[in-house]
Amino acid sequence: MGGMSDTLASIESARQTLLRELTAVNADITEPRPGDPAAASLLADWAARLADVRGRPGFYPTIGSGRGRGALVELVDGSVKWDMITGIGVHGFGHADPDLLGVALQAAAQDTVMQGNLQCNTEAVLFAERLREAARVGGADMGHCYPACSGAMANENALKVCMQARDGAPRVIAFQDNFIGRTVTLSHIGDSPGHREGVPQSIEVDLLPFWDPADSEGSSQEALSTLQHVLAAHPGGHSCFVMELVQGEGGFTPPPRSFFVPLLEVAKEAGVLIWFDEIQTFGRTDRMFRFEGLELGPYADIVTVGKMTQGCAAMWRVDHNPRPGLLSGTFLGSTVAMSVGTRVLDRLADGGYYGPDGRIAGLHRAFENRCRELVAQHPEFFPEVKGRRGSLPVWGGTGGMMRLTPFGGARDAIASLVRRLFDAGVITFFCGHDPYHLRMLPPIGVLEVEHLESVMDIVGQCIVSQGEGI
Repeated sequence: MGGMSDTLASIESARQTLLRELTAVNADITEPRPGDPAAASLLADWAARLADVRGRPGFYPTIGSGRGRGALVELVDGSVKWDMITGIGVHGFGHADPDLLGVALQAAAQDTVMQGNLQCNTEAVLFAERLREAARVGGADMGHCYPACSGAMANENALKVCMQARDGAPRVIAFQDNFIGRTVTLSHIGDSPGHREGVPQSIEVDLLPFWDPADSEGSSQEALSTLQHVLAAHPGGHSCFVMELVQGEGGFTPPPRSFFVPLLEVAKEAGVLIWFDEIQTFGRTDRMFRFEGLELGPYADIVTVGKMTQGCAAMWRVDHNPRPGLLSGTFLGSTVAMSVGTRVLDRLADGGYYGPDGRIAGLHRAFENRCRELVAQHPEFFPEVKGRRGSLPVWGGTGGMMRLTPFGGARDAIASLVRRLFDAGVITFFCGHDPYHLRMLPPIGVLEVEHLESVMDIVGQCIVSQGEGI
C-alpha cells in the first residue's frame, strides 16, 4: 500500500507542477494586442489549411495558439482578442481557467480518453448524476440522464425517446426560427432552409410563430390558435413539442412565462411530450436552467443540455424510459469533458451566478447600460429595427445571451461589423433572420464588468467607424 500511496502522491505533485507551469505560460495574456507582423502569414496559412481540409473557409481566421487567459484568447499569429462568442457558448469559463485545467489534467491521467455505453468509468456516472440532480433542483422531474458527444446527438436521442413513448407518433411541433441541430432529421425540424438544402425530408414538422415583443398579445394568440389547429388536424400524430425557451439562432428573444403556459397546457392535454432544448440557454440566464427561471420545470418530459456542460446529454421522466436497444453509442463523451463538466456544474451551483443580484444579471445590466449610452450618442447608426410585426428593441437577450442591432439589422452590415470587430480585437458572431443581430455569448464564469466595458468601447468604435465609412 505504501508504494501505491507514494506513486499517487508523485502523480499529484507532478499535476500541481504542470498546473503551475501552464498558469505561468499564460500569465502575460492581460489585454488585447495585435498580431506579430512576422507571423501574419502563419495565421493565413493555417486558415487556408482549414479551408482546404474541410472544404470551405472559416468566417474569420480564429485559429488558436493553445494559449489564453480568462476572457482573452491568443491566436497563432500572437494576437490576443476578447472572446465574446466562446465557441458559440461552449467556453463558459473562458480560457485556461486554473481550476478547470487542474480537473482536466487529473482526468487526462485516467486509463481511457473516451468512455462509452458498454464500458465507462466513474466520470460518466458522476456527470449524469450531477446533471439529473441540477434539473430536479430546477423543478423538472428527470428520472434518467444519457450523455452524448454532441448536442445534435443528445437531441436525436431525445427525439427517439419521445417517439417511442408516443407509440411512434411521427410528427413534431416546433417554433419558427428554431435551431436544433444539423443531422438529416434535425435539419428538417430546424427552421433554416439552408441547413437542409438538397437533403430529402425525413420528418413532418408543424411550426408555430414564436413570441414577438412588437406584438406580444397577437403573437401569443396566433401561436396558441396554430397549435390548436395542428393538433386537431393530426389527432394523436405528434410525438413532442420541442422548444428553445430563448431562441439562439432565432435572435435572442426571451419570451415571458405567460407566452409558454397556455401552449404547454394545450399540448399536455393532447398527450404531446414537452421537450426543452437548453443546449444554448443552459447556465447562461437567471437560473441554471431557463425553465427554472420561468417556473416551467413541472411541464418538462425531456430536457437536453450541452455547450457549457462540456459534455452533452438528454434527460427524461421515469415513465418515458426507453426499451432496451433504442439508445446506445460507442462514445458517451471524453473523460476530460465529463470531468470538467461536472466541475462546471458545481461552480455554477455555488458561485453566486444566479438571481437578480447574481453575476450574470449584473453583466447583462452593464451590457444594457452601455447599449443605451451608445444608441443615445449615435442614433444615426441605430435606425428602426423592423421585425415581422413591427419595431424590435435595438438591444436585447437575457443574462449571458446578449444582442445589439445597429444598421437596422441588415445582414451585410452586421456581417461586416463582426469582421471589423475581429480585426479590432473582439470575437463575436451574429444571429437572427431579417433582421440580423450582433451576438455575444461571453465567458460568464470569468468575465468582469470592467472587461465588458472594454469590449463595449471597441464595439462602439467599430460601429461608428463603419457607419462613417472610415
